[in-house]
Amino acid sequence: MLNLAKIQTLAQEYSPQELFAALVWQRRFNEFNGEEVIRDLTQHSHLWMSFLFTKPIFAPDENGLSFGGLVDTLLAMANYRPMPESSMIHFVAYPGDTLYILTENQDTIVSQLLDLGKKWRADSVDITDGNNEEYGLRLQRHLRMRLEGGLEGESFWEQRDGVVIAYWWD
Repeated sequence: MLNLAKIQTLAQEYSPQELFAALVWQRRFNEFNGEEVIRDLTQHSHLWMSFLFTKPIFAPDENGLSFGGLVDTLLAMANYRPMPESSMIHFVAYPGDTLYILTENQDTIVSQLLDLGKKWRADSVDITDGNNEEYGLRLQRHLRMRLEGGLEGESFWEQRDGVVIAYWWD
């Protein structure tokens, strides 16, 4: 199932962000078009620091802490194989439906990212910042801890607040 030589080559040649971009590129469902999203993120790379495409992170379910979403993701990753459109066999694709973008808490940047959410036809766009008490303080605390731990680009974040923008597609 895993080809160690291929994994080593991928790990040496690509960053985790590029690997996630490839995963997003493959996804297309309802109004979501992964290729369009990645093209726009590439063209507007000055607007964001990083992104992650997954199931909703803060969405509780009956098992707590989105455990059901985790199981769906693990099963899809275990079974997925890319197939041509003409194939009669189709595997369950990576079940991510939420794009999280880490960016600077600056009105002009956030506004442009919100506009991209409209362009991408996201069903919901939420901003997690210092005004959202439930997650905002946790976000700021984690960013500060990572800075103290040596997060790359440290000088960028020392004088800035970060926000996470979540785009969700049904």
